[in-house]
Amino acid sequence: MIDRIEVSMINESVHNFRKGEFGVESIKIYEKRGLIEIIYASQETGTKNVLIPLQNVEKCEFTRKPDSKDV
Repeated sequence: MIDRIEVSMINESVHNFRKGEFGVESIKIYEKRGLIEIIYASQETGTKNVLIPLQNVEKCEFTRKPDSKDV
């Protein structure tokens, strides 16, 4: 499970996401689909998902916490 991710884009912007911070529920990387997906907790207005295409990413650093099944 990814706990924190920092994404540096080719346009020189940097985005940081951390699970539990600002409503971030989960962070997933789909290499085959070429996407990073950030899923926020549900609210009255719905669920917010952020999709970042890997083709626009220059650098990506993340911290992974072991799942209970990995221990």
